[in-house]
Amino acid sequence: MNKFLLSVAFCHSAAAVAAEDTKDMRTFLFIGTSNSAAWEMQIANPGDRAATVKGGIEALGGELLSYYWGLGNGKNYITVSLPDDPTFIQAFYVSRLGDGLLDDYQMIELMNSADMAEALARVPEIKAQDDMK
Repeated sequence: MNKFLLSVAFCHSAAAVAAEDTKDMRTFLFIGTSNSAAWEMQIANPGDRAATVKGGIEALGGELLSYYWGLGNGKNYITVSLPDDPTFIQAFYVSRLGDGLLDDYQMIELMNSADMAEALARVPEIKAQDDMK
């Protein structure tokens, strides 16, 4: 059970990869810092955590895009594509907070380059209405 919880906990940390959001999916980067209990579990039971995490994410309707460890910082970086459901996404994030396996945990929604270009093109529209000058 602890192996499963640890694997699922680490499915919420990530490295940025080229991923296209679809209309029904959103892409997230999860960054986690394991605590000493998590490291003890991993050392006692080494293995490729990505394989375990992938199954859990797919069972929830998502897709594991990448799973990396930071060399020298021990952080876990995972990118996932999740269904476009804000309450599900928040529940997915919050589900890791009480596991007691992470010292630090972040979730960042990623935007592809084409969408960023559109956002940049809209800056003048926003600035024209911005009265905070």
